[in-house]
Amino acid sequence: MKNAIYTLIFALFLNFNAFSTTSNVQDSMAVGDVLTINTPDNQSFKDIDFPKLNLIVKRGGVASYNSVDNIAVVISEIKEDSNGNTIAVLKRQDGKKFFNQYKEVSANLDNALASGELSIVK
Repeated sequence: MKNAIYTLIFALFLNFNAFSTTSNVQDSMAVGDVLTINTPDNQSFKDIDFPKLNLIVKRGGVASYNSVDNIAVVISEIKEDSNGNTIAVLKRQDGKKFFNQYKEVSANLDNALASGELSIVK
């Protein structure tokens, strides 16, 4: 009997999370929208796919995440991966490269907005 109750509660919890408001970010964001990159407190990005600093140094780039703090980026493409996550391809608004090496980076849009790594420019 306990297992049936736990299973019912777990199933309701999963259904509640499936209808959360963060899954509708793809509908509100479009190609050409402008976002701002915010550096997290722990100095490591989880939801924006920046390369590791040692790889940036090997290629001769600027190896500091401070160089991308408060940079305006434009969404150039929106995709959905196999897990149902919204993936956005980001380019700098000023046309320069990230770390003087990379034209574009990808980001998990839902998680990056929720964690504060990206913010919407109004």
